[in-house]
Amino acid sequence: MSNTARTSNPNSGATNQSLRAHNLSLALRHILASPGAINRAGIAAQTGISRATMSRLVDELIASDLVEESEDKLSTGQRGRPTSVLSPTSGKVIALGLQVNVSALGAYLVDLSGTVLAHECVSGDFSGADPTSTLRKLARIARRVLREGGNPGALFLGSSLALPGLFSADTLTIAPNLGWRNIPREELLRPLHDLAVTLVANEADLAAYAVAYPRPGVPEGPDSFIYVSGEVGIGGGLIVNHQPLSGAHGWSGEIGHICVEPEGDICSCGARGCLETVAGLKALGHAAGLGDNASTREILQHAGHSSRAQDAMTHAGHALGQALSAVVNTVDISQVYLGGLVAEIAPYLLPSLREELATRVLQAPWHTPQIDILPHSEDLSLRGGAHRVLDLIVDDPIHWKDQAITLP
Repeated sequence: MSNTARTSNPNSGATNQSLRAHNLSLALRHILASPGAINRAGIAAQTGISRATMSRLVDELIASDLVEESEDKLSTGQRGRPTSVLSPTSGKVIALGLQVNVSALGAYLVDLSGTVLAHECVSGDFSGADPTSTLRKLARIARRVLREGGNPGALFLGSSLALPGLFSADTLTIAPNLGWRNIPREELLRPLHDLAVTLVANEADLAAYAVAYPRPGVPEGPDSFIYVSGEVGIGGGLIVNHQPLSGAHGWSGEIGHICVEPEGDICSCGARGCLETVAGLKALGHAAGLGDNASTREILQHAGHSSRAQDAMTHAGHALGQALSAVVNTVDISQVYLGGLVAEIAPYLLPSLREELATRVLQAPWHTPQIDILPHSEDLSLRGGAHRVLDLIVDDPIHWKDQAITLP
């Protein structure tokens, strides 16, 4: 939607239709932000829209099954007098977040309130796995989740697909740790043909979106930050002013492929000395003396009595600090979130990581970057993907029915 369509200034040249769409979106966002705690008069007061106009807008949202109205004792200044409060409809408007990772496949079904209605994750080793057979497995998981959590008559908006890779407009260019390269979008999504995939994106970008938007349409998370997560690889997602910083081709945030050791090991991407070759799971297992297939748990257990494992993670902290410093100095952000493998081994990483940030970040003497650990981040990409799909209807409530599928 254009900037013109998003303004409520009648002198802006916006059409009546675009102004109506903007106001519907505005009303819906207020309801999503305060579910069960706001009424028509409250939204009118907060937005400056007249009560009569707001009442018509709310009626339209209710008729579209986006919002429901119920009686509650909202404070009105008159003790005990009930008033009608507004909430997103429960389980009525839904979307799927799907994910392929090196070690797992997953599907989350989420409604407009952000409630997870059903989910399933299946562990496995998908490095080098055939893309078509892998996505067929994911499709079976997704259909089970949709059957379990999707009620008859629910309006299914579609699915997102999170992958540890880079995408152009019509091609999965590379997912190095899966071993996938140059797969046309149409071919990639063919096994998911009945799941209405509207978005294919990098898993770290979608996880960062879930941090910024913990509920669909509600930017109540941090304003600007980088989210860093790791497994075999290291990924990053950047949010600036609550908007994803995607770059010209949607490839920003690839912190795992910042060079930290010019004479280091060859990375799966083909370059030498990338952060992943020092701080990725295989690299840590090898450096700790446990081999390339060691799990995070095994590395942490070994670190309890092995100076070699401790040194490996200290070295990884220095490398991550170098890479993060480059990002912080370039983008001017002061908030870092760590998830996945990076969060699990954070107690060993943080001293050397903080040392590098304090030394290398120009703003550090005045604004030391804050580091927060997200210990339960395994579902963030799934949630973020579903939220992105649901946000399509939040942005444009008028035309959403044209794309929704009514479940039998």
